[in-house]
Amino acid sequence: MYEIASSAGAELSKTFEGQAADAKKQFAGLVDSATQNAPAGSEAAVSMMKNAMSAASTAYESVQKAVKQAGDMAETNFNTAAESATTAVKTATKKR
Repeated sequence: MYEIASSAGAELSKTFEGQAADAKKQFAGLVDSATQNAPAGSEAAVSMMKNAMSAASTAYESVQKAVKQAGDMAETNFNTAAESATTAVKTATKKR
């Protein structure tokens, strides 16, 4: 049952990551289009907007990595606990 939930979670994660990447590309295209049509003298504002977009993207990627690491760690801990429980049950069963 855990394997089914884990597999479904992985598929959901892949789907979400793909959609997030598409949204990021669309937003970047929007920003590029806006900068091309920006009036003269707005270079500083355009640069600030691009820097803000870059910083937001970096922050999102950092959060995404942290969430993935936490999920991987939780899965590892769960597997270790399950193996320990299985070993303990086998040992207790043999002693009888």
